[in-house]
Amino acid sequence: MKKKIVIATMLAALTAAPVFAAIADQAQPQNDWFNQMFSNHKQMMQQAVDNGMMTTDQAAWMNEHMQQMAPVMQQMMQNGGMMGNFNNNNK
Repeated sequence: MKKKIVIATMLAALTAAPVFAAIADQAQPQNDWFNQMFSNHKQMMQQAVDNGMMTTDQAAWMNEHMQQMAPVMQQMMQNGGMMGNFNNNNK
């Protein structure tokens, strides 16, 4: 159960961090930012494996899921973050 809480917390942080970081630094090229985010994610997953908090299979699944979510996250950032569509539609 504790591992599930840790994994859920890490996922929440990973989803929230891109939104806040992109808003804070609009000048940084998006591709560089995404590459750094993926690198950080992989390091976090490896650290979780090294600490015994998840298996290598779980980490591989998380890395694969992160790759699959990249286009969605990029689209969100292009639209001004998670609330971008809401804000743009209500002007």
